[in-house]
Amino acid sequence: MEDNAVNKEISQPNEPETPYKGKRNGGLRIFNSFAAAALAEAEYDAKQLPADRIKETVELILRVYGVTRDELIAKRKKLHINIISGK
Repeated sequence: MEDNAVNKEISQPNEPETPYKGKRNGGLRIFNSFAAAALAEAEYDAKQLPADRIKETVELILRVYGVTRDELIAKRKKLHINIISGK
């Protein structure tokens, strides 16, 4: 019986379940041609709100530079200017 239980555990995926509500966000899509893929990407971009596209761009920039939003907020610019004299 234990061998059967071990085989059952092995056959189960180790990935957590992803709850999908209505439609799937992301995922893998396969297209018949590059033109069809380009068209789908253009349609997706056209449906997005400009503010959402800006948010995605900012998130990508933060990931590239390895900075989190919290770190960025903590690094707020100084509200004063230091004048250094050349004496």
